[in-house]
Amino acid sequence: MNRAIYPILSGAVAQEKQLQVFANNLANVNTAGFKQDQQGFRGLFARASSTVMTASSGGGLASTISMRPAGPTKRVFAEANGVRTAFEPGRIRITGNPLDVAIQSNGFFEVKTADGVRYTRNGIFSLDNQRRLVTNLGHPVMGAKGEIKVPAGNIQINAEGAIQVDGNPIGAIKVVEFPENQMPQKFAEGLFVGGKPTVSAKPQMQSGHIEESNVNSLSEMVKMIQGMRSYESAQKLIQTLDHMTDTAIQDLGRVQ
Repeated sequence: MNRAIYPILSGAVAQEKQLQVFANNLANVNTAGFKQDQQGFRGLFARASSTVMTASSGGGLASTISMRPAGPTKRVFAEANGVRTAFEPGRIRITGNPLDVAIQSNGFFEVKTADGVRYTRNGIFSLDNQRRLVTNLGHPVMGAKGEIKVPAGNIQINAEGAIQVDGNPIGAIKVVEFPENQMPQKFAEGLFVGGKPTVSAKPQMQSGHIEESNVNSLSEMVKMIQGMRSYESAQKLIQTLDHMTDTAIQDLGRVQ
């Protein structure tokens, strides 16, 4: 097999992983609070052999046949290297639901799950059968003093996340912030985990609204088309090299 196929194949595999990232971004274009991912890459150099066998080294014909041919000693391979999350805010959309909340500043809501504390930008909230403020997945939203239980009445949430029922304060939604170099990692179902959060001193929120995904569907479609073309180019190169090898094998016996 022509060894030139391997660097091209590594590029095709890297492009395939990038296409998976693009597809996941597009699948979540309507997911509230979703943050798009960006695939990283890196180049790898082939490791050169420390010794080269020659016909005179006593290895015989087999060593001569397997000897490294003359030419460049390094080949460059492509490799998918980590996925970066873009934390730029998405568009704010009005819902009219007084329990929906959009964060207009940096920060995340803190929620309690069976796996521990997690973070989210998805502000689609409601009340469960215990009248706790919960996410659309049923995770309790945390306040400054723990879970937030909302009694019956007219509910209002102000710009700093303070909740009032019939004009009486009952708690405040907790918002945490992360340093830029210690952002949380994606966990599952739109949640984030890790990092070193600190409680936001002056959060900025807007009730009756939610933050949409920060994925630009048109831009992501263009990236996907470009990725598909790169993948197809790699396929054609591999087919061409394979055809060259096949032709060489068929014509080898005809050389006089």
